[in-house]
Amino acid sequence: MPGELDHVAIFVTDMNRSIHLFRDLLGLKVDWHLPRIEEPKLAEVVGIPGMIAEIAYLSGRGRVAVELVRLIHPPPRQAPSGSDGSDRIGLSFVVDNLDTLHTRLCEEGWTPFTPAVRMRTPDGGRARMFCFSVEGGCVVELIEPESRSSET
Repeated sequence: MPGELDHVAIFVTDMNRSIHLFRDLLGLKVDWHLPRIEEPKLAEVVGIPGMIAEIAYLSGRGRVAVELVRLIHPPPRQAPSGSDGSDRIGLSFVVDNLDTLHTRLCEEGWTPFTPAVRMRTPDGGRARMFCFSVEGGCVVELIEPESRSSET
C-alpha cells in the first residue's frame, strides 16, 4: 500500500490565534491539544534538539488533518538558524513499510534524523516513526502504527 498523507504540520508563534483561525473561521475541530510536550525522543526524531512544544491537532471533513506546533524551547528566532523549526512545514505520511523506506531513503541520499523510533501517540496507541528533511525547509515524517508494523 502506498503511503497515505495523514497531516500537515504548521509551526506557529501564537497558538490561540492559530486555533481560532482553523477552528472558528475555517471550521476544523480540535481533536486534541497538548499545552506542553517535552519528550526527548520526539525532539530527536523531528531534528530540534531540546524541543519543548505546544501542539494542537485539528481535523475537518477531509482525511488530512492540520497539526499546529508552537515552540516553547528553543524560542523562535533565538535559536541558531534552521534549528528552531520556525522555517519548517511538515508533511506526515502513514506507511506500512517503515524499515524498507528508511533503508531506501538512506541509499538514495535522504538522511533521516534518526533511526525508526517507537513512540506513544497522543491517543494512547504506539507507533514507529522517523523524519527527514527535503528542499525548502520541509520535513517529512513517516509513521507506521504498531498495528501495521511487522515487529511485535
